[in-house]
Amino acid sequence: MKKNALYWAEWAERGIYWAVGALLIVVAVIFLVFIVVEGIPLYFKGEFATATIKLFDQALLTLMLAQVVYTTVAFLKVGTLQVEPILVVGIIASVRRILVLTAVVAGTAGNVGASLTFRQDMVEIGLLSVTVFILAVAIYLVRKSKSFLPPGE
Repeated sequence: MKKNALYWAEWAERGIYWAVGALLIVVAVIFLVFIVVEGIPLYFKGEFATATIKLFDQALLTLMLAQVVYTTVAFLKVGTLQVEPILVVGIIASVRRILVLTAVVAGTAGNVGASLTFRQDMVEIGLLSVTVFILAVAIYLVRKSKSFLPPGE
């Protein structure tokens, strides 16, 4: 009885992962279409800075979705969750936020009363930079630890 219940629980888990993976692929395709539909008119209007910021933001979000799909597919193939793709998603998310904050800070430069916001944004960019560094070190350590495993594991 326990084997039968375990079989159905594993089957349901895989079904959920397949459904989530398919949904993420659909969302990523929608984001790609959205990038083109929203970005190109902004370039024709001459709003290059705004268009570029939006394109970077949406493109990096799409890359994050692609990494999550990759992680899901890898789990379905191997049966274990891989850490490295999740760390890559963290790096992409941090870099995405750094780019958006940098663009916002550049856009508000020279505004009266923006000094407090500027300081807060700089602190956030600094913390995000530290986060990227820590995640990169974590990826290095994960890769390094794989080299100590016996062949076949």
